[in-house]
Amino acid sequence: MEIQTSGKPIDLLMEKVLCMNILSSEYFKELYRLKTYHEVIDEIYSCVEHVEPWMTGNCRGPSTAFCLLYKFFTMKLTIKQMHGLLKHPDSPYIRAV
Repeated sequence: MEIQTSGKPIDLLMEKVLCMNILSSEYFKELYRLKTYHEVIDEIYSCVEHVEPWMTGNCRGPSTAFCLLYKFFTMKLTIKQMHGLLKHPDSPYIRAV
């Protein structure tokens, strides 16, 4: 069973500038290769180092965590998958996303 949302589009749930930057980022475009829930979890485990919306430093692109969060929005997770994320034992970043 798919998780019910408020019915609002993703770009209304996040800051508009952040959404635009996520959609235009090269990293997010590379995420199209990830087709399954488990592949995205593996990507979080190996790539996410913080859960702030923007990268740190001089380049102010979207963070990997928020790109992967947006990827999950587009995948329309089930209730079971969401519970799996919230109780995942391997990384606090998986639970945070």
